[in-house]
Amino acid sequence: MTLRLAHAETRAARLRPFLLLTMTETNDQALAQEAAESNAPADQEPAATPEETPPAETEAIEAEAAPAEQASDGAAPEEEQVEPEPEVAAAPEAEEEQAVEEVPLAASALPFAAALEAKNPVEGKVIGWNKGGFHIASDGVTAFCPRSLMELGNRPKPPSHYVNNTYAFHVLEIKEAGRRIVLTRRPAIRSERRQALDGIRAKQECREPVTGKVTSVTEFGAFVDLGGGLGGLVHRTQISRTRNGEPADLVKVGQQVEALVTKVEQKNGKRSARISLSMKALEADPWKETAKGFSAGDEFKGKVVRHCEFGFFVELAPGLDGLVHTSQLPIGKSMSHPAFATGEEIEGWIVEVAPKRRRIALSLREVPASDPWKDLGKQYVEGAEVEGKVEQVSRFGIFVELEPGLTGLLPMSAVKLPEGGLARRTYPPGREIKVVIESIDRKRRRLGLAPPGSQLVGTKTDYKKYRQRQRESSGLNVMAAAFAKLQQPK
Repeated sequence: MTLRLAHAETRAARLRPFLLLTMTETNDQALAQEAAESNAPADQEPAATPEETPPAETEAIEAEAAPAEQASDGAAPEEEQVEPEPEVAAAPEAEEEQAVEEVPLAASALPFAAALEAKNPVEGKVIGWNKGGFHIASDGVTAFCPRSLMELGNRPKPPSHYVNNTYAFHVLEIKEAGRRIVLTRRPAIRSERRQALDGIRAKQECREPVTGKVTSVTEFGAFVDLGGGLGGLVHRTQISRTRNGEPADLVKVGQQVEALVTKVEQKNGKRSARISLSMKALEADPWKETAKGFSAGDEFKGKVVRHCEFGFFVELAPGLDGLVHTSQLPIGKSMSHPAFATGEEIEGWIVEVAPKRRRIALSLREVPASDPWKDLGKQYVEGAEVEGKVEQVSRFGIFVELEPGLTGLLPMSAVKLPEGGLARRTYPPGREIKVVIESIDRKRRRLGLAPPGSQLVGTKTDYKKYRQRQRESSGLNVMAAAFAKLQQPK
């Protein structure tokens, strides 16, 4: 009830100025009517007074007061409709908005506004910084660049890296009529990187070397700063032809290097490109000139540089390595022998030089001066008993070296072992034994051996002699039959 009375009082307060104005007009009409009656004729009826004929405004007052009276009697008043605010009340605010004029930009900010509209860069010098960013002096005006907009990827360097340096910026926004100008370096950085990457690709096409500074060295290579925000990787295999070792032993951080661009790869969705570099591509290829000084049959002396599954490599000259296969190790020695450890000096013979295949085959066994298969002596004939040296033992036989470059196989089925004995223990590598040549296959370069005292029945040589006799006999019989036919009378 108290709320309703308060609402009625508020409504009455709103209408009070309107009622006062209405009452004043009514009083003026009453005075004018009295003056007219004093001058009016006698037979004319006097006009109704305000008390007799209440104006419409009086009815409005009574109607306004009715809800308050009904509320005092306990009856629920009808829901009051809120009248819309008169348009006259909104007019002063609109006039006030129109009265506010736009503040023009300061003259010092006009060049920045033009650069913002044209999207042109501006040059600025970093003169200070705070926790949020950097203060930039440009064309006599101090602007601000947020810390996160100084680099791409939101990874700015320490503030000391930027102070007193001049960079290209782009205007991000102008506030407070030009009293606050916000800059960013990101568009300028992207533009610089695009230009630098185009230059890198152009040098790759014409095989022109690039220059950069080593920024870090890892176990798989060295990272090089190429400028313009670009970096490349020199893989450990591309650092040098003439030197071997870990990348940290070949290059140092801060070192200026020169390299060729071998690959520029930019994957979809990646902002930066992967650039592969090669320093050794600028060095002379030892396989073109140095390899000419080595020939098959020559002796060599070199240093073991690395091991692999099938042998180890020996450095013959800077950038020129040869391979010693496990089959070319001295009889009775394996790769685990201390004499073949990395860094050890060894001597041997060159078996093959193939510059086109970039391959040099080495051996630690004596290499024959000529091919023994082309000049097999009379001592190497089927059925001859010869001496040899056990080279190695396999599951299917024993390999016996008769002379350098000439090895035969003694089948395990023909070997007689003591009871409970093992072939590897009975015939250790290097042991000299006697064998009989059972067969010779020059085409496939194979020698078949047998234990001494074996009765060789039907050797290949005997078979060849038999076939030769058959062909000769068959030829004679055909000629005799033809001659006899000619002698017959017709």
